[in-house]
Amino acid sequence: MIDPAQLMSNTLVSVGLRVAFGAYIAYMARKFYADPTGYFRKSAPKMVDLRLLEPVVRGLACFCLWGGCFIVATAIAVQIFGLHGDVLAVVLVAIAAIATWFLLPQQQPEDRPGDRPGDRKDRFEV
Repeated sequence: MIDPAQLMSNTLVSVGLRVAFGAYIAYMARKFYADPTGYFRKSAPKMVDLRLLEPVVRGLACFCLWGGCFIVATAIAVQIFGLHGDVLAVVLVAIAAIATWFLLPQQQPEDRPGDRPGDRKDRFEV
């Protein structure tokens, strides 16, 4: 039987898991940023769709996208290149912010869910 601690101490396994976790967070955050209330419409179709929630969910999704980019950048810098220090932390924060900017999905105003024909019109406008 394989000891889990010994398996996780392998550099390739730990880097692979961290990069996969960070990439998954970034992937899901992009989905939430593109359609902030889409998950709520699919899981609770009778819930009133509040436009007030969209900027909050979009802001949280942007933060999660930055976090996913930061996890990936940190895993590569620390585990593969062996870099450490305060300057590296500032550089990684900046790299994650730049990567977040490039990974944000572009959304046109006419692409808003609810504005297309056939979408639910029982929205509560604030």
